[in-house]
Amino acid sequence: MDQKIQTLVDLLKKTVEGKCAVALAGAHAKGTADQDSDIDLYIFAERARPYAQRLELICSIADPGTTPWVDSSFDAAPWGGGMDFTYQGTPVEVVGRTLTRMDQVIADCQEGKFEIIPATWTSNGYYSFIYLCELSFIKPIWDPDGVLAAYQQRTAAYPDPLRQAIIKTFLGRAGTWMGNFHYESAIRRGDILFTAPIVLHTVMDMVQVVFALNRVYFTGDKKLEHALSEMPYCPEAFRPNQIDILLTAARDPQHLAQQQRMLRQTWDELSQQVRPE
Repeated sequence: MDQKIQTLVDLLKKTVEGKCAVALAGAHAKGTADQDSDIDLYIFAERARPYAQRLELICSIADPGTTPWVDSSFDAAPWGGGMDFTYQGTPVEVVGRTLTRMDQVIADCQEGKFEIIPATWTSNGYYSFIYLCELSFIKPIWDPDGVLAAYQQRTAAYPDPLRQAIIKTFLGRAGTWMGNFHYESAIRRGDILFTAPIVLHTVMDMVQVVFALNRVYFTGDKKLEHALSEMPYCPEAFRPNQIDILLTAARDPQHLAQQQRMLRQTWDELSQQVRPE
């Protein structure tokens, strides 16, 4: 293991009490890291140590002159509690989660229940089923009690109730603007501040349907084109060049109308893919 990562793991183990596991995530876990990649780590634990103790530990390793961010608890947000800092010039993002929260979200997802939570750092909202997605690609690097191994075994098979719920929810959301008068009149006016968000959010909703149809866990907003290109099934509109038309809008009613037609054709195609089921 990279010595820098090993040092970080050794530190993180001191920020919790009871059973814990640490995993590598992000580009390093996916094998796509480059010189600009940060280090993403997850720590799953029975309990986090008090805020002041964790802050002191993180500050002890953070680069001089930098200001680490440490959340008040591992349940500070739906996605966990962050501990973000810079170490030897590399940004480090740590997500801490309690085992109690992990157990609850996994159980909900396996029953087809999930949340879509508005968040400024993701274009279409934070999906709670990301917990399962992350378990599909994170790499355990400290798991003496088999905590992560058990979670990954529980979620290895894509839960059918979750698949059906994602398809129903996101196909319904994607259909919001199909044939809508307000969208059509905005196209005629060349009102790109109205049409552009419609296109983006509709595409992102459809992407969720494509992942679910392929029984592939959604792995996040980054490098989606590559992920889609490897799917057994992917609509033509999401292929290279075609996706450019969808996501680059000129103030031209003809171009905006072409986007609308592509969205409608793709929505119809996805609906056909779902119908036999």
